[in-house]
Amino acid sequence: MTMHFAQTMSGTRARAHAALLSLLVLLVPALCRASVCEQPGKVSYVSAAVVDHGKARLGDGNGETDQRMQEFRIFRQGPGNLAFGYSHRYTTFDFAGIEPQTNAHLHTAAFPVHWRRGDRRRNFRVAIAPSLSTSSNVLGHPQRYSSDILQLALALVWQRQFSQTAGARYGLCGDTRFGRYRVYPTAVLEWQPHPAWQVDLGFPASRVTYRMSDALSTGLRATPDGSEWQVMNRNFDAESRLIYESYAIEWLVTLETGHLTLAAGFGRQLQSEFEMTLQSGQRVTVDSEAVNRVSAELSWRF
Repeated sequence: MTMHFAQTMSGTRARAHAALLSLLVLLVPALCRASVCEQPGKVSYVSAAVVDHGKARLGDGNGETDQRMQEFRIFRQGPGNLAFGYSHRYTTFDFAGIEPQTNAHLHTAAFPVHWRRGDRRRNFRVAIAPSLSTSSNVLGHPQRYSSDILQLALALVWQRQFSQTAGARYGLCGDTRFGRYRVYPTAVLEWQPHPAWQVDLGFPASRVTYRMSDALSTGLRATPDGSEWQVMNRNFDAESRLIYESYAIEWLVTLETGHLTLAAGFGRQLQSEFEMTLQSGQRVTVDSEAVNRVSAELSWRF
């Protein structure tokens, strides 16, 4: 009886420790997946988001994946022209019929810093976001960290206001939104044809927003939604890169009440492709079918 009680207590403590670790993983390293290429906004906020995807058949017809994402972000307008934050995105790919080298529980934690110079009509923004991007088993064992899990997202963006209703942003960005890390040009035309409408058309992301009232708005957005992680197997004796390339089109509805904002979205995940190493050591590239996605985000402005 004493031994059974001790084993029970040991198991309870183990489950409690695992639950605590899971909570820390979700709430601490989960703060910034929004690309530094995008405009950072004008207010400080904290937000949490969930995105759930439908099951997608893999291109070879012998497997499927079920993707889920949780994200937490903090953004703070600092002194002068500085702004900074912390973010973490936790992504799971529940594969069936295929065995990747990793458990496909993946984390990207980032620490963005923005510096802006200029005024409303003409300004220049520099942003960097040192990031850790790896599988959950590596994230929980800091002794396994290496330079391979480090990434540095960056942005050099000029903004010009041509009139009260039109402007443009252009520059260079570097991140993993297209799957593999790459540096690419960005250009966006900002147009407000009516006080209720805001149109941002460009590359790599576009958005159209219609404000129905002071509290309620709706809109469409299209953006690349890929990423890249350095992963290891369970025994830590093999490592590789898991690269995910995808694009998302989403319809959003946003409700603002005081400091609180609630957003819901329904969209489509398109042109998804995985490049990964299997348990056997074989390197493969596999695409998956387009699927629906639903999202919800809660944020608090301060």
